[in-house]
Amino acid sequence: MPQSSTHGGDIYSNRIQLDFSVNINPVDIGDHIRSKMAQGARAYALYPEADNVQLREAIGKIEGLGRKQVLCGNGASELLAAVMHAFRPGRVLIPQPAFEGYTWAAQMVKAQLADYRLCREDGFALTEKILDVLTEELDMLILTNPSNPVGRLITPELLLRILERCRQRNILVLLDECFIEFTRQKSACGLLSSFQNLIILRAFTKIYGMPGVRLGYLLASETCCSQIARQLPEWNLSVLAQEAGLAVLEDSTPGWNRLEFIEKTRHIIEEERENLKQELINATHGDLTIYPSEANFLLLQTGIPLYDRLLGKGILIRDCSNYPGLGQGYYRIAVRGHGENEKLLREIAKLYPE
Repeated sequence: MPQSSTHGGDIYSNRIQLDFSVNINPVDIGDHIRSKMAQGARAYALYPEADNVQLREAIGKIEGLGRKQVLCGNGASELLAAVMHAFRPGRVLIPQPAFEGYTWAAQMVKAQLADYRLCREDGFALTEKILDVLTEELDMLILTNPSNPVGRLITPELLLRILERCRQRNILVLLDECFIEFTRQKSACGLLSSFQNLIILRAFTKIYGMPGVRLGYLLASETCCSQIARQLPEWNLSVLAQEAGLAVLEDSTPGWNRLEFIEKTRHIIEEERENLKQELINATHGDLTIYPSEANFLLLQTGIPLYDRLLGKGILIRDCSNYPGLGQGYYRIAVRGHGENEKLLREIAKLYPE
C-alpha cells in the first residue's frame, strides 16, 4: 500500500483560529458567485451533465482550446490519479521538495521514483542541471510551476528546453500549474500544440478559494485526454461543482469579472508577500531564512519549533519536515489578508525576544 499522504488544512483535529497551512486566495469571490453555487446545490435531485460538456467548453474558450482538449475532475487529485492509471509509467522523476500527492499517485501504479533533489544553495530553484537526468530510462517527469512548497517559477526558456529534451526521449511531462494565476507568468497552455507529450494540471481550488467544491481540470492533446478520460467515473463532478465552475468563468454574472478578480488578487499577494517577508525578518531579528517565492506562500527555515508554538496559539502553519530534501525546521506559511498576516507576525515576534 502507498504511504499516507499528508496535507495542510487539518482544522478538524486541531482548534484553529487562523489557518496559514493551505494556500488559498484571501480575496473573497463575493456573494454573486456564492449565489450561483447555491443554485447548483438546490439541483441536488438532478444528475449532473454527463461529461461536463458545458464546463469543458467554457474552460476551452478561455484557454484557447477545443472541448476535447479539456478534462474536468473532482479536484486536481482525481486527475493526477487518472493520468497515472492511463499511462502507467514505470519510472517517474519528481524534483524534490514537491507536493507529496505526486508520490502518492505514482505509488498507486507502483512506479519507480527517480531521486532528484533541488539545491538549497540555488534557493530550491529548478535549473538546467535537470537536463542531464532526462534520459530514456524515464517515462514521466512531474513539474510544478510555481513550485510547492517553495514558490519558484520555471523560466520559460528552461521549460522549453525541458519539453524538447523530453520529446526527444519520449518522456511524458505533467506540469502542475495550480498556482500559476497568482503569478504574472503565462501558462504553458500555448505550448500544447507544439508538444504532444505535455499535460497541464489546473484547479479552481487555490485561485478562487473553493477547496470544498473539489474542481480541477487538465489540458492536453485530444489523444491524451481521450486516454485519461477512460480512467474517470461517470458523473465525476457534482452539480454544485459544475455550477461553481461556470459561474466563475462567465463574466456575464452581475458584479463579477474574472480577470479583474485575478488582477486584484495578484496585486494583494505581491504587496502582502513582500510586507510579510520584511516584517518576518524584523520580528525574528534575522534569525530565520526565507526562500525566494513568486507564489502566495513562503518557505521558512528556523531553529525554533514554529509549528508547535503557533499551534498552541490557535494558528496552523505547514510543517514541511516530511518533504524529501527538507527536514526539521522547515515551514510553509500562506500569504493571507493584511489583518491575518499582522496577527501572525505579532505571535511570531513573541517567540523571538530581543
